[in-house]
Amino acid sequence: MPYSVPLFKDIGKSLKDLLSKKLDDEKDKGALFQGQVLKFKTKSDDGVSIDVYNRFKGSDVLSEVTAKSSVGKGLGDLTLKLDSTTAVELSFASSKILSSIYDGINSEFNLKHSMKDGKKSRAFTGDAKIKKDFFTYHKKWDLCLDSMNCTGDVSVAIGEDGLSVGAKYPFSMNMKDFSLKKPDSMEAAIDDLSLGVQLELKDLTCSLITKPKSELEMGFVQKVSSKTTVGGKFHVPKKGKDAPHTLTFGVNHKLDSDTTLYGVLQSTGGVKGTIAKKFADPKLTASVTFGMDLTKGTALSQPVGLAIALGDA
Repeated sequence: MPYSVPLFKDIGKSLKDLLSKKLDDEKDKGALFQGQVLKFKTKSDDGVSIDVYNRFKGSDVLSEVTAKSSVGKGLGDLTLKLDSTTAVELSFASSKILSSIYDGINSEFNLKHSMKDGKKSRAFTGDAKIKKDFFTYHKKWDLCLDSMNCTGDVSVAIGEDGLSVGAKYPFSMNMKDFSLKKPDSMEAAIDDLSLGVQLELKDLTCSLITKPKSELEMGFVQKVSSKTTVGGKFHVPKKGKDAPHTLTFGVNHKLDSDTTLYGVLQSTGGVKGTIAKKFADPKLTASVTFGMDLTKGTALSQPVGLAIALGDA
């Protein structure tokens, strides 16, 4: 199988998934989830999928319903999302629009528009991805129709034989006159640059990512056996931020075909753990997550997160 160069945003993704994705509720963006989640997903015979998401966290309740359907005889997917905060989001994704323009490439185009409390945001967000042999390109943007300001970032990655290198840089443009906002100095321009390197071997993946303001992440993911995967990360925070350098270690172990254990230990004393169990009848996945601070010797307040996913969720 030929080597597939990742998008810049996917450099280090396997490590991020190991250390956070399995332990957190996706709405909390990396924080240890402490609450209850109920998910349900189903798909009709005509290809319309329905996702229902409910989260209970103390007195905070969030409900979302997402409907997704293919349009234009496979031209793309149209998605409508509604939630209990009265937000409405409409998005369109296609892997054929750019491919028809640039023959022989693997591409994806996304466009999203949202409004809340019945008020249009008058803004569009989108991204375009292009993959071809040893090269990937990814552009993300937010366009405000009132000011016609467009902000986002552009990233590229190249690679071969398991080694990939990439870079990402932000931009700000006024679409009225297509004027780009320039950095104040060369030092500021370099400071905004993100760089990434990833090496993929048979059972080992290593990555190094530098982010704006001297932030750095480096780590590895090692597949020890068919049942066990381990990983570690060293993180240097942004300059000027009052936070320590941290080491994080994680493990993913399958007890059997339906039961998986996840665990993460941080040098700051934080411990996270999750056990997930799949059931065939009814079809569901249940998981319990806990966390505690070893430096204090006490569990976090409301330390248990409980999630139940029904159907294919």
